[in-house]
Amino acid sequence: MSPQSSSPASPKSSGKGTRNVLLGALAAVVVIAGALLGVRHLRFALSHEETDDAEVDGDISPVLPRVGGYVAQIFVKENQRVEAGQPLLAIDPKELDLKVAAADAAVASADSAVRSAEAALANARAGEAVARANVVTARVTRDKAGADLARDSRLFGTNAISASQLSDTRAASDEAEARLNALQRQAEAAAAQIVAAEAQLHAARDGVVERKSDLDFARLQRSYATVTAPIAGVISRKEIELGQFVQAGQTLMSVASDRDVWLVANYKETQIARIREGQPAEFTVDGYRSTPFRGRVESVSGATGARFALLPPDNASGNFVKVTQRIPVRIAVESADAAHVLRPGMSVDVAVDIRN
Repeated sequence: MSPQSSSPASPKSSGKGTRNVLLGALAAVVVIAGALLGVRHLRFALSHEETDDAEVDGDISPVLPRVGGYVAQIFVKENQRVEAGQPLLAIDPKELDLKVAAADAAVASADSAVRSAEAALANARAGEAVARANVVTARVTRDKAGADLARDSRLFGTNAISASQLSDTRAASDEAEARLNALQRQAEAAAAQIVAAEAQLHAARDGVVERKSDLDFARLQRSYATVTAPIAGVISRKEIELGQFVQAGQTLMSVASDRDVWLVANYKETQIARIREGQPAEFTVDGYRSTPFRGRVESVSGATGARFALLPPDNASGNFVKVTQRIPVRIAVESADAAHVLRPGMSVDVAVDIRN
């Protein structure tokens, strides 16, 4: 067959060749993109420690009454947000009010006892002053009687007076001496009464302090009739109804903090060697898969999680099977916002940048 008689290539074979070229180019692009993505993932894996065994943690404070009684009012509902110090419920305060009134009456009685003791002390001091004055008068009388006796004794020696007169003078001197001794004992007794009255006054004043302390305690107990939120957060596990009798220390509900939260990432012990405090972290929460968050390593636990279990493993007993342990790492949250509230217990995927 001559060259002029050969037929040109068909359009079908030309189209197939173009498609093969495009497929080859597309495959090359996919391979290159896959290689770049693989390199990126490899670099990320080499510079980060990742785990999906992590969760959001936070303060969950129980609401515990400090006094017992019947629930008179409830001011909140389940899942309601509250602020720290906000009233949550009220316990019937009638019995507590009676205790306050009794303590107040005891304070008034103690005050009256103090006033009585002060009056007794004043009387004792006045009596002691009178007794001292009587002693002074009696001493003057005794001294005069002694002088008279000395004079009459000299006169009797010169026969200037009779024996009867000397006897009368001596009797007067003895009487004055006896009266002085009696008044001195009375003065001593009056001084002792002052000491006793002062002791009674001190005891009465101490009684006032004690009664006022009882009153303050009764008022404090009365203030506990209104149970308030220990922290700001969301009411959870409300287990109280109107009219229910509660006891001091009984858990009525819990308040889960929605502000002060952090992460607890349980890393394998083989991953923990290069994790340090202050390293940055990235994480995502299952509830907000498309939203990345940032954090920073705060601390590393001093023991594995298994050591805090109810029945920690004892490798010295039974057959030993080596199990890779996990060590909790606390990570502070740095990029939380009101639109993506992190609640304790939410599942987290976290990666710590170990290059620093």
